[in-house]
Amino acid sequence: MFDKEIEAIAKCTELIKDLDDDAKMRVIKYLIERFGIGTNPVNYTVMPMQQASKAQITDGNHQAAHFVDAETVDFPTLKQLVIKNFPKNETEWVLCYAFFASKYGNETFKKEHIVEGYKESNRYSSTNKNNLTNNFNGCIKKDWIKDINKDEFIIKPDGITYAKEILKGNSTSKEVKRAKKSKPTTETAE
Repeated sequence: MFDKEIEAIAKCTELIKDLDDDAKMRVIKYLIERFGIGTNPVNYTVMPMQQASKAQITDGNHQAAHFVDAETVDFPTLKQLVIKNFPKNETEWVLCYAFFASKYGNETFKKEHIVEGYKESNRYSSTNKNNLTNNFNGCIKKDWIKDINKDEFIIKPDGITYAKEILKGNSTSKEVKRAKKSKPTTETAE
């Protein structure tokens, strides 16, 4: 059930992030009124559970407690990753795409999902397409990704840990800058 909650939070966040504060408030108020929630206070308590922190949401209306991985709420979107330039090389980009495609390391994913990540972040190019296998194999060599059958992969614990570090802006790789092609100069003979 909490997977649907995370998905709803991610979708709502993505849809309202570019609105001004007043518009955000109107949307949130509308949703609260539309679903008849908020008549009783909602308490949020962050509590440590295993390695990741969980947010316990106690809903006064339903007398139910829901647990959500508090870290996932704070992960940047793919668009924000491009703007902030957190992944420093293509292997790290592949890891981040895999992390999102696997629902933060909880599910399997396919190579097609990585291509979808490239397209969604407007980073898809013939170079990325041609180098995808090499960059994917780089993730496997670093022990971040493992194949479980011909088409499906999982992110290993080291991959999950490092993906989270990248998403916090803590990549340990050196940034690879693309070389600009220089235009041939034409000299005039005198």
